[in-house]
Amino acid sequence: MDYRQLPVYDQRSRILDALQDNQVIVVESPTGSGKTTQLPVILQEAGYTKQGMVGVTQPRRIAAVSVCDFIRRQLQPENPDFVAYKMRFEDHTTPDTHLKIMTDGTLLQEIKNDTRLQQYSVIVVDEAHERSLTIDFILGLLKRVLEERPEFRVIISSATINAEVFSEYFNKCPVIRIDTKTYPVQVIYHPPPTEQGYDGIIMRIADVVGRVVEQKADGDILIFASGEKFIKDTIRQLESMPYRRKLQIMPLYGRLSKEEQESVFDPPAKNKIKVVVATNIAETSVTIDGITTVIDTGLAKTNYYNPRTYTSSLVEGPVSRASANQRKGRAGRTRPGACYRLYSRDDFEARPLFAKEEIYRTDLSEVVLRMAEIGIRDFEDFDFISPPGRQGIIGAIDTLRDLQALESDNSLSEIGRTMARFPLLPRHSRIIIAAIYDYPQVMEEVLIGTSFLTCPTPFLLPPGEEVAARKAHHAFRDKRGDFVSFIRLFRSYRSARERTRFCERSFLDPEIMAEIRNVKDQLGEIVSELGVPLLGGGSPDDYLCAMASGLIQFVCVRDGRNQYRNLTTDRIQIHPGSVLFRTTPRFIVAGEIVRTTRMWARSVSPLEQELVKRVNPELLRQLQAAEKGRAPRTMQTENEVLIHGRAFPVRRLKGAKNLVELPWNDLKTLLRKGAGKLPPEIANRKAVVLYQDQEIFSREKIGVILAHARFIDPESDIVSSWPGRKQFSSAGLDALASQIHLVMKLTRTKKSARSLGFITLNTNSNGQYWFTVQRHYFSAVGESLAALEVLLDELPENSSPGSISTINETYRRLLSMYET
Repeated sequence: MDYRQLPVYDQRSRILDALQDNQVIVVESPTGSGKTTQLPVILQEAGYTKQGMVGVTQPRRIAAVSVCDFIRRQLQPENPDFVAYKMRFEDHTTPDTHLKIMTDGTLLQEIKNDTRLQQYSVIVVDEAHERSLTIDFILGLLKRVLEERPEFRVIISSATINAEVFSEYFNKCPVIRIDTKTYPVQVIYHPPPTEQGYDGIIMRIADVVGRVVEQKADGDILIFASGEKFIKDTIRQLESMPYRRKLQIMPLYGRLSKEEQESVFDPPAKNKIKVVVATNIAETSVTIDGITTVIDTGLAKTNYYNPRTYTSSLVEGPVSRASANQRKGRAGRTRPGACYRLYSRDDFEARPLFAKEEIYRTDLSEVVLRMAEIGIRDFEDFDFISPPGRQGIIGAIDTLRDLQALESDNSLSEIGRTMARFPLLPRHSRIIIAAIYDYPQVMEEVLIGTSFLTCPTPFLLPPGEEVAARKAHHAFRDKRGDFVSFIRLFRSYRSARERTRFCERSFLDPEIMAEIRNVKDQLGEIVSELGVPLLGGGSPDDYLCAMASGLIQFVCVRDGRNQYRNLTTDRIQIHPGSVLFRTTPRFIVAGEIVRTTRMWARSVSPLEQELVKRVNPELLRQLQAAEKGRAPRTMQTENEVLIHGRAFPVRRLKGAKNLVELPWNDLKTLLRKGAGKLPPEIANRKAVVLYQDQEIFSREKIGVILAHARFIDPESDIVSSWPGRKQFSSAGLDALASQIHLVMKLTRTKKSARSLGFITLNTNSNGQYWFTVQRHYFSAVGESLAALEVLLDELPENSSPGSISTINETYRRLLSMYET
């Protein structure tokens, strides 16, 4: 391929002329036009690398590596270090580097040591349209550099998504629009039946792929999914289809290795159709040649941070119209194509034009820490391209003060200055600072624990292998919780002769375990530079105190059965992936608190009261004084409640609370039409589902019922016969496995009762298992999951494959219910 024929290179003169006359220019062009790879080449050929380095920022690690390799292959410099990349804990640059490709976070780290960026002649901010928090902060800092250095140049590189906002921000700087030849893309709206939910979307994907295969259409297929699990489930479904031998299926998401990610660019084998199942990384960040069919689920996962409660919510939701059109455009780059949207035209037209910028929905504490580090004190007046609002800034200030990082005048404290040495979230760097100042004998353990928190989870749970995976993970469990379990796991990994084999045997992601080890080593280097010895082997109590010092906002006290509260939120539950799942110590500390349909504490360890007092006596006092009662209840007197325009009757009860009645057939209609997000005052109302003369989900919240109704079907799931009094043991696994499919089936709670309950698996400390009926949905799911976790540790070595397969399926089904 002649790279100089790419549209961006073809406009070399326009770009250079504009850059000569202006400090800032915006280059707007569709994905695949060569912005990312050719802008650095153009600058190098024009001599900008002789005046200083040319820096190119990328929002993702995968892009930084692939862009660097691409440019190096194109330029073929005598010294390969001429083009190099740098990212957190991985620096391949040398004094001979003149083109530096880096993650945007890396540039942010460099600005704190060189606020004028003296070593650079030009900075190219690539993928600026993504508007991440880091990109927005960098743009504000670059604006300050431009004021101090008239010779400094900035290029904002953006896909065709609202590029005008950058021009307005940089004093109406010129926008260089570069068009590319595109081909028509036929848009086909093809939503699955709403009541089929998640499984329906995956089946519709398989149907569309089958149609493309049958039509023998030219080109390859790109499928947009919302996340890693969605990708894996889709691939598993495609691999089970009759046409699977005609496909070459590849995943594409951030956690894959460099080699796995780059394989999607290779042409497919002869007589094969390449099918790439990707997250929104394939929307604008990478260009895959040969795509003529796009299948768009219309979904993406977005993180929302609540600055009042310090909790995060990872929400799957619809992408914007701009994102949907970017996805569509991937099919028309080289020839006519088709885009199958698995949602309706009305749905598309009702979506916002652009996504909400990250600065409005993320934790600002790291940005505020970096502001204070470079001497900015008036955080609210910083010139952001989109001002985040007072609440987000106040939440960040509160967090930093909780961590003792900020003084009253918004300057950094001694603790804050030391925290800023680490390229970590403030909570995580504060853990290390606690070890430096108060718990030096556990520095080794603290670095391990912090590395686990800052990296994605390494624990794998492959479909069909849940039993083996959970049993392997249990080998590292410790009664002191997940943080101590991390230490046991890391030391086993470090001492393994064949680490890849160890990871395979232990159902761990080898890439992530290698990243955890690398992060731990790099953090250790920073600690050593501070003159602190890397001691280990100290008291587990000291280790947990250090962890809690950084995670102080996530220290919780028990508040009722299986629930916890901290100082800002309540109804927190321990996630089923935790060692402490279904245990109830009085105090816990969590690595994070995340809201899905419920508030989850992830990565959890118990704390004794004395340890909470040692971390912060005032925190203990406040937790003990926390109100445990509910807010005063108000009488509800209405006769019906409207849910998405449909009226449902209200049953009057004694006291303040009434029940909304949801007839099963009406509920099915509601689900089939597609229920959007309910307002809290409706979602939190208690309800009951009516099926014939029987009741299900009694006193559950409407929001919970709508989310979980797809897991039940009273028309086929009611059973009258089940082993109610029979006891089983793991030694007789086949007998237990033959009945375990009954878990979460519906049955009458009593012979004469109208109420239908859920068949629940129970266990005790004597290795016995039996079935009961629970009226409460989550109690049934939780107790059954807990019993299965115990069963995994007791499985005989000679267990039959059929029994293992049944338990795998049941575990997967229960986990999906519990986490929804």
